Amino acid sequence: MAQDDRSDGQLLVIAQTDPEAFGVFYDRHVKLLLGFFYRRTASAELAADLTAETFAAAWQARGRYRDTGAPAVAWLLGIARRELAHTFRRGRAADRARRRLGLPRMEVDDQSLERIEELADFAPMRAAIRDAMHGLSPKLAAAVQLRVAQELPYAEVARRLGCTEQAARARTARALTQLASALKEYA
Repeated sequence: MAQDDRSDGQLLVIAQTDPEAFGVFYDRHVKLLLGFFYRRTASAELAADLTAETFAAAWQARGRYRDTGAPAVAWLLGIARRELAHTFRRGRAADRARRRLGLPRMEVDDQSLERIEELADFAPMRAAIRDAMHGLSPKLAAAVQLRVAQELPYAEVARRLGCTEQAARARTARALTQLASALKEYA
């Protein structure tokens, strides 16, 4: 495939009358969006859904895009952030823009899931989480493991740790605060 030297802003302006230009814009930024969503959701399927919905919304909004001198990818990431916020509020990904365009829901097979994970380059974050967990005291690590990883209620965490429910809550909160501090570069 030949290199296209047009800027993202030019592509979005041209895409108002030439769908192929939007295809070039999509090809340039699909990996970025998949990684953006995967790192924030830790779900390859949700990342794929959000990426599809973001590009569908961008396609619908392309007529409103104005080249202000800011990178056009910032406009796309603004749409992505709104989609992510809507997803967190609703508890699921929206699909209205995709449905309005008549696009089917993209099924994600195992090979695609692996490819999304590879593109998102989640490995450094996994290693940082592992290192940060090793940096916690055993009591704090156990609390966060039981509460967050195993999703146990605080009463069960307390029972397994041999402490009060209030102590289990405090340990978990302390552990999460320490982890957040250790992982701030990934936020």
